[in-house]
Amino acid sequence: MSTEIIVVNWNNRRETLECVDAVSAQLGDVSGAAITVVDNGSTDGSATAIASRHPQAKLFALTENRGFTGGLAAALAGSEARNVIFLNNDAVPEAGWLAALVGAMDEAPEDVVSVGGKIVDPTGKRIDFIGGVLTFDGHAFQNGFRYPLGSREEPAAGDELLFACGGNMISRRARLMHLGAFDDDYFAYLEDVDFGWRTWIAGQRVLFEPRATVRHASSTTSNRLGDFERGVLFERNALQTALKNFEHLAESGAAVLFAYLHRLHHYATTRNERARELVRPALAQKKSSRWRRDPLASIDDPLTTMQFRALDWIMRNQERIAKKRRDVQRRRKRSDREIFERFPLHFVPTYPGDDALMQSAIFRLLRPELASVDRTLAEMMKP
Repeated sequence: MSTEIIVVNWNNRRETLECVDAVSAQLGDVSGAAITVVDNGSTDGSATAIASRHPQAKLFALTENRGFTGGLAAALAGSEARNVIFLNNDAVPEAGWLAALVGAMDEAPEDVVSVGGKIVDPTGKRIDFIGGVLTFDGHAFQNGFRYPLGSREEPAAGDELLFACGGNMISRRARLMHLGAFDDDYFAYLEDVDFGWRTWIAGQRVLFEPRATVRHASSTTSNRLGDFERGVLFERNALQTALKNFEHLAESGAAVLFAYLHRLHHYATTRNERARELVRPALAQKKSSRWRRDPLASIDDPLTTMQFRALDWIMRNQERIAKKRRDVQRRRKRSDREIFERFPLHFVPTYPGDDALMQSAIFRLLRPELASVDRTLAEMMKP
């Protein structure tokens, strides 16, 4: 098999079938191409429907939801393909997509590990992914998300990207696996950003192919997780991305950790009515009840809880993260300075309190001395 297209599904039968229908119609355009679907323990009849409608597809029917990264890992463990394509199950490829993506990889220089395709909204008129940026704290943005096509300068075929979107990308499988593929601890979100950064650290590259276009419904599967469950994944994954990959952690990581503390403090003290004890000055007397002991403080805000849960995961997995950091840094062939001269770090006030954070005296002292740009949230994505 020269090319294996891998699609991961979780309780999204209708859109996954539409995706596989569209991919199957293009298999004849590329010699040796085949499709694999991983079903993450769906309860909506997805596995049966896929097997019935597409008997030619390889199907991994898992008994539990292992997330996007776990689903891909299951497929990759049994793959012998030269190239692997990762495609979101709520994406429908446009005509010529498969041939363009495979052709771009076949023509790419040897130091290219991945090629990212273009992603648009279901109407084909708005940007989903034409490249992305990394923020100082390990988060990322799709450049111009939901703005009209043509409103942002689009990379040309063969231009470099910091990372390809995991919802429409092709990789040389052997190189992908050598670099550790997508980190299975991520479950979902930012795994492609992390892999792209690691690719550049290891001295290799990622390119863009705009002719390999898919139309993406965006978040139809992830919405089922709920905003705050997704938020825990976003926060913990961003933090571990920064901890693993920054070259000089004592320097670049200081701003990351201060920002996390600032956000946690802001949420805890402004979004929880029964948390005033957290801001009582030292030695100031607290009124106490004679008959019962009141809680010192109470957290009932889900955003605050989300931050604590993400931090708790980091604290409980310090050894794993430290080991992964050692593995990343052992492969380093490019400095962060060189990488961010190409792809500047972004500073984007994103969360409540971030404007004050980024203007604060201590944050300005800790800001990494790497190539960077300041942007507003509205500049990055349409409100």
